[in-house]
Amino acid sequence: MKPEFSYAFPKDMRLSSRKEIESLFSGARSFTSGPFRVFFRVCQALEIQAGCRIAFAVPKKHLKSAVKRNLVKRRLRESFRMNYPRLLRPALEANGTRLVFLCLYLPHEVKPFSFLETKMQALLEHFAQLSEKGFDFSPDPAG
Repeated sequence: MKPEFSYAFPKDMRLSSRKEIESLFSGARSFTSGPFRVFFRVCQALEIQAGCRIAFAVPKKHLKSAVKRNLVKRRLRESFRMNYPRLLRPALEANGTRLVFLCLYLPHEVKPFSFLETKMQALLEHFAQLSEKGFDFSPDPAG
């Protein structure tokens, strides 16, 4: 029996290009949701397939220990991987949009996985609602 959707987190979903990440900090939209500061950019998926690319950042200023920073990033990736196929992917594919975003972790302590998962679900649902309403593709007036 084949599963409804794949829970994979392939390399093409990982945002790793320095140029793209810098463009998110300089010219993209942003908002704060729970323990995250989210920088995002939306584009029509004409030449590329609909879906999303994501990166997670945990500032060294907030968590000094690399072990703790990596733990938080692993927890965030896992919560995204488990919730993206059912919460956000259908909305993006229905509208034919491509979402590129970066989650910046704000707390100064390591939060439990259950907390991060509920906040990630809320974030993905927020993006799904924005996608269903229709993203505004005009330039950001604030940025």
